Amino acid sequence: MRLLGGTTAIAGLAYAPSVALAAGAGVLIGLLAGLSGALCGALLQTATDPAYLGRVTAVASLFTMGIAPLGYPLAGAAIGLWGTTPVFLAGAGVCATGAVTGLASGHLRRAELPR
Repeated sequence: MRLLGGTTAIAGLAYAPSVALAAGAGVLIGLLAGLSGALCGALLQTATDPAYLGRVTAVASLFTMGIAPLGYPLAGAAIGLWGTTPVFLAGAGVCATGAVTGLASGHLRRAELPR
């Protein structure tokens, strides 16, 4: 549910009537992404064989901190071509697709952190 709330906030950025509301949506997106990222990282480290933990963490870090920022210039160019509304709606669609894919995975739905 948290993932879908973040998707709604991303789509809301496309229609934010003021900078203050856009900033509020950005804060909500950041909080939800942080919580989801922390949970994902914890589950990843829990489910990974200790012998491969360094490699798996390195690949996950590469995608979250290395490859993802390369999309920022692409998003800027797309906004320049098509405007903010279609780009933010497309981003929300991508996030919703990821959320639904994750929720459809029985293995992921049953995953638990050790107590």
